Amino acid sequence: MTKQTIQGIVLAAGKSSRFKTDGTKLQYTLCGQEMIMFPVKLLNQLTIPTSIVIGHKKELVMSVVNAYNLPNISFIEQKEQKGTGHALKITQSSWNSDHILVMNGDMPLVSIDIVEQLIDTHLSLSADISFVKAHNQDPMIKGYGRVIKKGSSVTIKEERDLPADALDICCVNAGIYIFKRSFLDIAINHLTSSSVTGEWYITDLINFANAHKYSVETVDAPFDKIRGVNTLKELWEAEYIKRAELIAHWMNNGVQFSAAPHIQIDIDVTIGSGSLIGPGMIIKKGTSIGHNCRLEAYSTITASTIGDNVIILPYSVINESHIEAHATIGPMAHLRGQVHVGEYSHVGSFVEATKTTFGAHSKAKHLAYLGNADIGSQVNIGAGVITANYNGVSKSKTTIKDGAHIGALNALIAPITIGENAITAAGSTITDSIADNGFAIARTYQITKNDYATQLRAKFTAEKEQTTPSAPIKPAPTEAL
Repeated sequence: MTKQTIQGIVLAAGKSSRFKTDGTKLQYTLCGQEMIMFPVKLLNQLTIPTSIVIGHKKELVMSVVNAYNLPNISFIEQKEQKGTGHALKITQSSWNSDHILVMNGDMPLVSIDIVEQLIDTHLSLSADISFVKAHNQDPMIKGYGRVIKKGSSVTIKEERDLPADALDICCVNAGIYIFKRSFLDIAINHLTSSSVTGEWYITDLINFANAHKYSVETVDAPFDKIRGVNTLKELWEAEYIKRAELIAHWMNNGVQFSAAPHIQIDIDVTIGSGSLIGPGMIIKKGTSIGHNCRLEAYSTITASTIGDNVIILPYSVINESHIEAHATIGPMAHLRGQVHVGEYSHVGSFVEATKTTFGAHSKAKHLAYLGNADIGSQVNIGAGVITANYNGVSKSKTTIKDGAHIGALNALIAPITIGENAITAAGSTITDSIADNGFAIARTYQITKNDYATQLRAKFTAEKEQTTPSAPIKPAPTEAL
């Protein structure tokens, strides 16, 4: 029997009440990915067709999942949230495989090898039910059903239904099951609601199997891999574990992290060997970093490509941009919206660029805004340069050709073209295009009056004295009678 005989069910209908926020916990991200997508993408990776049971905030869950455009995904609504057993029951009409694999939607840390081991164990032993269990030694972690084994019998008791003397049982139910459909068709109709909560539990299917001599198998997993997320604190704990896992992976592949506990890194990130990641770095999904790069402290990179041997100096922000090899960015630069920086170029302190291309060996090292600009190679942008690209209705392009030198404190009024090897004088407002090798100066002439500063100061002082009101005369205090 092969994995193609398996159908997946992801339970995602709960109310997320312990998050104490609007929305659903399943839309919250962990290392850049929404929580619901961890089990969904895992089953998709195993090519298992999957139905997602939705209920609370169903539109949000559906919009998150649909954004990924994964194949073989369907949704089934649980109109009343009556527990996990009820959620599974309402999917019965969609069962069309020999085995039904069920996972909770709030398990972002489960690895593919755990699910593969569960499937292999279940199929090889021809079990009626197989499920994952783990050992939790921390009594402060609540909410897990306990796995109780007596001889060959295995049962699960939900924590809220346990007697006080059984709370110290540390073997817990992970919430990942695979059922033989022929068993499930019979057993699902024997579920009854809990006398304590009124809910139907999937775990009662295991108890039914034991009572009626069906075969039950278990697979062990590390507790940190099967943690559920029911509170914002547990979300933080799970993200910390996942982030540590990602950083360990890149360390094992030749990447140095100078302060690993203080770095945020998402899934869907690649980093080349020999690179150094400094403290406080935030590297978001969709980012690719080349070999032998140096990313210094407290910069943020999102959905960008960083070439080999690039230096990112502290406090820089790079979003949806491409930096070619040997370039230097920062400190405190801001690149956003399809900026392309060529080889050996430098975009420096307090420079903001958007929808702009820099050729190789170009420099904008100080205090500039460059929007909708096409900048050639070997160009020097002086301090305080602004491309005035927006007229209040539309944005226009500035073209600066190879070898041009843009003087400090220039305003380039787009649309405009600065020719090859052209020069603009400092302090100019350039409104007309400049031919190759041209020189442009656009500023008022300076008038200097020698020794006039002394006269001005005397004039200003006199004017101030004339306009300053005299202090009022205070009356003498009267003696008390």
